[in-house]
Amino acid sequence: MCYRLIDRLSDGAFHSGEALAQELGVSRAAVWKQIRKLAGFGLDVHAVRGRGYRLSTPFEGLDADRILAAMDSAQRVRIESLHVLGEVDSTSDFLKRQGAPDEDGRFSACLAEWQRAGRGRRGRRWVSPWGANLYLSLACMLDEGVLQAGGLSLAAAIAVHRSLAGMGVGELGLKWPNDIFFQGRKLAGILLDVSGESGGNYHVVVGIGVNLRMPDIAGANIDQPWADLRMQGLEQQRNQLAGKLLESLVQVIDTFAREGLAAFADEWRRLDITHGRPVDLHTGGQQCISGVARGIDAHGALLIEQNGHTRAFHAGEVSVRLAG
Repeated sequence: MCYRLIDRLSDGAFHSGEALAQELGVSRAAVWKQIRKLAGFGLDVHAVRGRGYRLSTPFEGLDADRILAAMDSAQRVRIESLHVLGEVDSTSDFLKRQGAPDEDGRFSACLAEWQRAGRGRRGRRWVSPWGANLYLSLACMLDEGVLQAGGLSLAAAIAVHRSLAGMGVGELGLKWPNDIFFQGRKLAGILLDVSGESGGNYHVVVGIGVNLRMPDIAGANIDQPWADLRMQGLEQQRNQLAGKLLESLVQVIDTFAREGLAAFADEWRRLDITHGRPVDLHTGGQQCISGVARGIDAHGALLIEQNGHTRAFHAGEVSVRLAG
């Protein structure tokens, strides 16, 4: 019943408790009980005597048919399965449990309205309020040699950038290894999960979170400056953006499997917001390393210049922030 209630409220209009009770086939008291639960999903519901209930901000619910319709047919036929869920622990964990796609060259995807345990890099939580943003994962099989060449997360970031730019979003940049920034703040992030046995193909899950309309109360739980696209109107185009993200990811992964990171190196350089700027790197041991970012090497490692010497750092080792 909770999902049906959210769907009725998603238009942002007032709905009386009596009308909701009739539509859902329950008592008004049961409606009120469910309304109180919605705060736990990150939803802000206004209750006004004599008018009823409404969401403070309407949203477009996810719909598998509309997502697929937004994709070009050449990429759409590559999606073996598309799961659109109300809630899940994380979309990536769901795909990991589902296992790899049945056929090579095919993909499986999962999107959810709400993640109970969304994950970011280095064990961080990804804040995932209901219906506010996009939480999307795509799974495929890739050859061990393709992955060992390095740089898949950077290529995935370029796929996200292309999708957003194609929807008319400007002022975007990329921060190593896979963050997308909007007007100088983090807008989207990517997490790779890779599993398999040496010498064979690997099950790869690319998880993506994009902030479309982050509620302030949820945003207070994010530990770094963040941005969303509420002023771009994309919260009412979630299915269109989801389809374009999947389309771009399939295209980019195909290119990466054939040509590696070299196919995206020039594009990364144009979009890299850290190149030539002072940065602070934090290692797993909490050591802070300061230097000047000098781009990436052929394997996607970040190059840092310190006292005239340049070192390469790999994504699993560190996180990077612009100094100051």
